This record gives sequence, structure tokens and C-alpha cells, in this order.
Amino acid sequence: MDIYILIEKMATLVIFMIVGYIIAKIGITDSLSNKYYSNLVINVLLVATILNSVINVTPSLPAKEILKFLGFLFVMFIILMLLGILSSHLPGIKSKDKASATLVVTFVNNAFVGFPVVESVFGTEAVFYASLSNIPFNIFLYTFGVSRLVSNGKRIGKIRVKDIINAPLVTTLIAIIIFLLHVKIPEFLQATIHDFSAATVPMSMIIIGTSLADIPIKHAFGDWRAYVLSFIRLIIAPIICWLLLKNFISNSMLLGILVALAACPTAMIITVLCVQYEKDESLASKTIFLSTLFSSITIPFVFRFLLHI
Repeated sequence: MDIYILIEKMATLVIFMIVGYIIAKIGITDSLSNKYYSNLVINVLLVATILNSVINVTPSLPAKEILKFLGFLFVMFIILMLLGILSSHLPGIKSKDKASATLVVTFVNNAFVGFPVVESVFGTEAVFYASLSNIPFNIFLYTFGVSRLVSNGKRIGKIRVKDIINAPLVTTLIAIIIFLLHVKIPEFLQATIHDFSAATVPMSMIIIGTSLADIPIKHAFGDWRAYVLSFIRLIIAPIICWLLLKNFISNSMLLGILVALAACPTAMIITVLCVQYEKDESLASKTIFLSTLFSSITIPFVFRFLLHI
């Protein structure tokens, strides 16, 4: 893909995000409505997107290759976790912010940013492969992530199945079954799922824009730590993942998907978890704001110089 086409696609995502920011500022949406819209995207639209990736497109890769790629996604998150832990020891990161500093580097916004980017660059089939990241994401978020918040980085907690299971994860597993068993979906249902999935990208970016409207811009731009963490999240993380895994992943599309996910901004749920576990969420919110804002520039940069797209 020509780099200018990728920039145009990222610009489209940014426009959707700006619309979300504007409508929040003029009072059409707010944090309460965003909560309901987020649930809509996660539990309905994203579910449709994941299903659409397998019922309308026949995956070109064998099951063995897909399972192997899932293993590499686990490795990717382990790399990001180690990078997150190192980032929490940077000068200027206070003790109370160490957990959130770790999490903003570790956990990527795969659903709201990663999947739209992957679909734009690699097509519908690629969304299915990218959706496999839901499995390690949820496992590590509710074990490693929560334990960092609870103990401020001193231990890893037990896995609670009820926390790990959510609609995108279950749908990913269903999509795998559909792929392996070649399940045929009625055409009218395919059309319905496709129509729902078409709303995922604009709604996701509008939600991000609405979320950013709650953060005082002057306050967000004034914390140098958020810039450093955003740089690590957007530039350092994908470069390290690419360097360590490029010789093990021969399929260029799968390598591109992994790099795209590693290059995503910080997941919005990190702020939610910080609030839930009574940790200061300000550093997380600032990093989410800056990394989301800058990702429209850094993602094309990463694709151009690492993947030559």
C-alpha cells in the first residue's frame, strides 16, 4: 500500500475522532453516554466485525499457522509487559504512578484503533487474525494488569475467569470454530452482520474523541512523562517487537498485523481500571490522550520504515 493511502486512511480516523471531540464539547455526548456507546461497540458492533471477518472472507491461512500466530501474540504482550515494567522505573515516575506507567505501555487499544487500522491496510480477513489478540489481552489485563494496580507492581494475581471473559473474546473463539468447521451462515444474516460491522470504525473513533474531550488539553500537554510514555508506546514498542519477531514470522501480513497492534495508542480501559482500584488516573489519562493524538502520525511512520508499506 502506498504510504499516502495509509495517511489518508489514518486522516479519516482522525476526522471521526475530531467529530467525537466536537460533539462532546457542544453537549451532544458526554462521559455517561460514552459509557453506553462503548458497551454498544464492544458487545454488538465489534462482535459483528469479528464475525464478518470470517463469514464473508475465507481465511487463506491453515489452522496451524493461525495457532502459531496466536502464540506470537502472547509473546508480543510479554515483550510489552517487560517494556512496561522498565518504563515504570524511569526518572520522574513517582511511586504512586508506577503501576499506571506500566499499564499504559503494556496494553494497546487493539479494538478501537488496531482493528480499524488492520482492516484499512490488510483487508477484512486480517481483522480475524488481529481479533486473536483479544485472548492474550484479556488474560494479561486481568491478571498482570490488575495485580500491578492492587499491589503497585509487587506481584501477579490469580486469574479470575469471570473477569477475562467478554463478548469480543467469546466471539473470537466462535470465529475460530466457524473457520475450522467451515460453518455456512445464511446470506441475510451475513448482510446484517456486515451492516453492523460497518459502523464499528466511526463509532469507535467518535468514542475516543468524546473521551478525550474530558481531559483538559493544557493539562495533558504539560506533563513531559506522558510524552515519554507515549513515545515508548508508539515508537519503541513496535520497533522492539519487530526486531525480536521478524525472523520468526515469515508471513508479511501477519508480521504487519502484529506490528500494527504494537504501534497502537494506550487502551482507554487503563483509566477505568485506575479509577476502579483507587489509583491516580491522571498520568494514564494524559498518556491515552497524547498517544491517541500522535498515533495518526506515528502509525504511518512505523508502517513506512519497518514494513516498507
